[in-house]
Amino acid sequence: MLYADARTARIVDVTRSALVLGSSQRLELANIAALESFDAELVVRRSGGGAVFLSPMGQLWVDIAIPRPDPLFVEDVGKSFFAIGEIFLKLLSSLGGHDLKMHTGKLIGGDLARAICFAGLGPGEITFEGSKVVGMSQRRNAQGAVFQCVVYLTYPFDQLNQLMNGMNIEFPGRGYALGVSEILDKFADLNPAVALSQLRRSLIESLDDIS
Repeated sequence: MLYADARTARIVDVTRSALVLGSSQRLELANIAALESFDAELVVRRSGGGAVFLSPMGQLWVDIAIPRPDPLFVEDVGKSFFAIGEIFLKLLSSLGGHDLKMHTGKLIGGDLARAICFAGLGPGEITFEGSKVVGMSQRRNAQGAVFQCVVYLTYPFDQLNQLMNGMNIEFPGRGYALGVSEILDKFADLNPAVALSQLRRSLIESLDDIS
């Protein structure tokens, strides 16, 4: 699961749009006709949680591996997210983000959060005025932990609204999640490729600064 014996970050490029369901979610939640219209795949991940929509140039996805001997590794699963959350909190703040907060409490979420990943809020995740901006999940074994982190350029609310069905849940207006182009002025008018390039460069610089 870990990529190396040392702390490692791997940025993942998405080459085709996909609706990714959690391991316990039913395939019937996906609207097949909508998937075809978006030319999107249906994927089920090995970890639990709600659905996410991924698309080319739509998000920054990075996996951060922390081996057990690393000072950043924390045995407490909930608190282990805090070090990763601090990385993104400092990153987004350095890019002009204001009123950003890291959630340090327990997992928050109801029916909508069980269906849609970004509608819930977990330890270490970053919010802007209550809306999630950075989502994280974790897998760990005897070697250490891998934190899968996603930051959207623009949160795909409309896509998820069309791709998910059969939940009997009324979707709220835009509010439970936001992308960086919606909260950072410097990203608002940038081409997605340029925005992602700048975000990646800033993330790499932030990771290099960690002792």
